[in-house]
Amino acid sequence: MIVISQIKFKAMTTNRLLILTFALICMVTGKLLAQEIDQQEPVRFIGEYNTSNSDYQTGYHDGQLRPAIGVQNYQVMRANRNYPEKSDGLGWTYNHAPNLAYWNNRFYYHYLSNPLGEHIPPGVTFLVSSEDGKNWGKPQVLFPIYFTADSTAKITYHYMHQRMGFYVAPDGRLLTFGFYGDPYGEGIGRVVREIYKNGDLGPVYFIKMNLNWKGEVKFPFYTESQDNEFIEACNSFLDDKVRRMQWWEENRLIENPEDFFRVPMIGDDGEKKPGQAFCFYTLPDSTLVGFFKGRWVTTSADHGDTWSQPVQCNSLTYLGAKIWGQQTDDGRYALVYNPTNSMSRHPLSVATSDDGINYDNLLNIHTEVPPKRYWGTEKRPGPQYIRGIVEGNGNPPDNDLWVVYSVSKEDMWVSRIPVPIKGDVTGPVNDDFDLMEIGGVVKDWNIYSPSWCPVEISNSPDKSEKVLMLKDFDPYDYAKAVRVFEKSDNTTIHFQLFVETHAEILAIEVVAADGSRCIQTQLDVNGAFLVKNGKEDWSSISKFPTGKWVSIELNFNAKQGHYNLLVDGEEVGKKLKFAIEGKPERIVFRTGEYRLTDDVQKFKSGDKFKPGWDEPMADEVAPEAVFYLKDFQVNN
Repeated sequence: MIVISQIKFKAMTTNRLLILTFALICMVTGKLLAQEIDQQEPVRFIGEYNTSNSDYQTGYHDGQLRPAIGVQNYQVMRANRNYPEKSDGLGWTYNHAPNLAYWNNRFYYHYLSNPLGEHIPPGVTFLVSSEDGKNWGKPQVLFPIYFTADSTAKITYHYMHQRMGFYVAPDGRLLTFGFYGDPYGEGIGRVVREIYKNGDLGPVYFIKMNLNWKGEVKFPFYTESQDNEFIEACNSFLDDKVRRMQWWEENRLIENPEDFFRVPMIGDDGEKKPGQAFCFYTLPDSTLVGFFKGRWVTTSADHGDTWSQPVQCNSLTYLGAKIWGQQTDDGRYALVYNPTNSMSRHPLSVATSDDGINYDNLLNIHTEVPPKRYWGTEKRPGPQYIRGIVEGNGNPPDNDLWVVYSVSKEDMWVSRIPVPIKGDVTGPVNDDFDLMEIGGVVKDWNIYSPSWCPVEISNSPDKSEKVLMLKDFDPYDYAKAVRVFEKSDNTTIHFQLFVETHAEILAIEVVAADGSRCIQTQLDVNGAFLVKNGKEDWSSISKFPTGKWVSIELNFNAKQGHYNLLVDGEEVGKKLKFAIEGKPERIVFRTGEYRLTDDVQKFKSGDKFKPGWDEPMADEVAPEAVFYLKDFQVNN
């Protein structure tokens, strides 16, 4: 039987209405049966992927995977220790574990922050919001520093840890949560406050205290609020046996925790453990599929009253960071995680499924791992601790999948992933940026856009048209734009390029499916146009002017492994050899050198409470480089 409740048709996309219609028809005809799930492996990855390609010793930040086409990576907050006004107002450099909701036509994003490293107090939770998911406001402290004093006046600072962030109550109110304490059940308790429609925040209350806490309690209990509807919203969450499972880790020491949380216990060795970082999605027959860290999967056929014994799905290869699963707006399903056995956490990738059980087509979402700029414990390299929007916490316009994460537990990011999720392009490419919105989505392009290296649609230098801009003033990162095209043995790529300043290089590379950089060219900081001819070192073929549009054409023969290069119609390179063999399928524009190295040794080194290295000039703006692109075409 399917139970459908509290459906708000106005908020539904066309795809969701179609799915609902199909479900209702099946109910009437009696043809919708419970999906058969193998409890020995309720979810499985049936594709192919060599996890060694993402190992930190090998160094491929992309794991040699193809990108999911059209993903837009935006940096939400760039940590800055010396100039807090440019980051979060505090200058803290350990930032991690975000959560996301879409409510009242706005994205809400919260994350943990400590001054230096993981589980080193003090700690706060920050809140930041955005109308479009690209342009974010300044972070504000959502849950403040908490300290207590004993009978000797000794001050103890506490940090925060939580696995969930938001809850949209049945009456439409938005609640946000945090936990003062550690992930092992020790600490003070869980706090809650309301986010009002005008963006203001309600008072902070405790909603569940840890029974072992005997110290000072600084905030009132939620039932002391004078707002009865707020109390009702809190009670609604406490009665939600599925979503409250996200609280298990921090509140595990309450009386009869299994009765309250109904969380299935992991392991059968006499020391059963809780599942960490729970997320879930709902199949068409109302079966719930739940995921925990460490590849543990469980299911419920009775709306969360009972759950199957969790099993570890070994085909979902990843070491232990969070995994995110949800249904997408096309009726399919997505799993987002780090497919690696390495201490590093990269790449961040997505696998897709028709039925929510069998997954394949693993594609990249975020491939970049810039150097960590600041010392801090447990700051593993890479994009990690992925979260999307929990069922019931909103659905942004269009059909995109939105996910949030930290990079190296230092900077906060968001990705917009077009749905349907795909990795192939067919037919010719003819991108007219003049048809796109300024500051909007760069359609069909994959962009990596740090705060200090924006990639976006902008006005041309003379304001006569719209173009794609890459700007870079970050000493430790770069701007990157990628366009996938159809594979072919014979391909011609044409575009026009305008260089405003040469303060950084601009790499222009034509790349194969596994990331092999077949054609390598570069504009250097002195204005020289450099090329690689086979295994030879860089050689200069011409000067590249600033302040004017220049036409560039690359035509290549993949079978023979050579290419021709034309600048303003003049052939400046003929039958240049591929630097690496391969069959190209995308072009990369990047304002920095290709990078492979990881910071694993930095992650492993350093005393927990004594600051170590920081990168020099990490907080300072570098000289600005600006490049513009238009009239981009690919023909086979």
